[in-house]
Amino acid sequence: MELDRAMLLRFRTTNFASLRDEAEISLIAANEHPDIATRPVPREQLRALPAAGLFGPNASGKSNVINALGFAQAAVRLSHQRWLPDEPIPGRQPFRLDRDGAARPSEFVFDLVLDDVRYEYGFSLDDEAVRREWLYAFPKGRRQVYVERDADQMRFGNSLSGPRESISRVTRPNSLFLSAAADSHPQLGKIYRWFTHGHTTTAGLRHDPPAPQALPDKWMIALLRFADLGIVGADIPAANPVNDDAPTVTPPSDRYRTTAPGPTVELLHAAATDTGQVSLPWKYESSGTKSLFSLLQLIGQALATGGLLAVDDLGRELHPLLTAEIVGLFHSADTNPHGAQIIFTTHDIELLGRHQNIRLARDQVWLTEKDQAGATRLYPLTEFRVRNALDDVAGRYLKGRYGAVPFLDKERLPGPNPAEQSD
Repeated sequence: MELDRAMLLRFRTTNFASLRDEAEISLIAANEHPDIATRPVPREQLRALPAAGLFGPNASGKSNVINALGFAQAAVRLSHQRWLPDEPIPGRQPFRLDRDGAARPSEFVFDLVLDDVRYEYGFSLDDEAVRREWLYAFPKGRRQVYVERDADQMRFGNSLSGPRESISRVTRPNSLFLSAAADSHPQLGKIYRWFTHGHTTTAGLRHDPPAPQALPDKWMIALLRFADLGIVGADIPAANPVNDDAPTVTPPSDRYRTTAPGPTVELLHAAATDTGQVSLPWKYESSGTKSLFSLLQLIGQALATGGLLAVDDLGRELHPLLTAEIVGLFHSADTNPHGAQIIFTTHDIELLGRHQNIRLARDQVWLTEKDQAGATRLYPLTEFRVRNALDDVAGRYLKGRYGAVPFLDKERLPGPNPAEQSD
């Protein structure tokens, strides 16, 4: 799917996990960024950012923003095809630390651009059924109603043609109308396909991902060499090796592809041998190499297609310089010509450092903290006065100037075990 003209502007959710109240993350630039590959929003004096990072203490709700994105994506992809008619809606996580959180619907809303047209798509559901669903288009800056759903009642606007009534009849109470439309409706199909092909959510680096099932292409090999892992290519034993012919990281003009499927792919490492390289079976690769290989596959796919990648805990097993360079791949128009975007959680404060060549600007930084009731507050660094090139944002963050840091009360530490005390 060609995604060059796709971009996420905003995502908001309510009553999902610790996100009890409405929480919104925006990829709209608040400032001009000559060193970041922002993209203009059609018919609006706005530009979209290619990256946003969420910071905050452990258990503050950062991951729940990524999980909400993943749940909403899965609902669009699977609700009509996979969710069982008489079973509760799978995967919903309402706020459970008050009396009525489980009974309130959870809501998810996407503000995105596809083919130079802005759309707002949203839905709310509880454990039993979809309660509301809506889709609006803004082709000339003014809202056009495609569909508005209230429980089992559907209302269609004149701007939506095609087999809308027949799709409505097969839409179950616990499935989404957009999911039922899938590829059978030309206007709705491209929106559905963004959720299936243009949006990938991952829980982060997997500790033991499976062996690659296909030879990586030269763009992927370039990424691996860029990461300085000592990898120079890949091979299927008894087949001709695939070596790196691309010394620079230049994405292909077509969509990301892999070739020569097979279960025995081995990575080629630089070595002191006659050929200068040696093939290493996957089981002997380090856990860090395996995890990074898995992540770079997703990054390569996003960069080559212009999709959205949501990653939880970026940098957990990466050197800070490598984490920054991964963000830099999205910041640069040379390596991100199709306008891919990444949303990620991290504890890597080096991304806030004023001395880094690659760093997040203040409108790319989002913070999470929990209140006394256990509910997450999501807020941008733009709520504070920050001079991007001058202020020590990382230092101020660690000192709690922006909130979103753990409060470590040493008075609550247990005293010596009485059984271990001497008389």
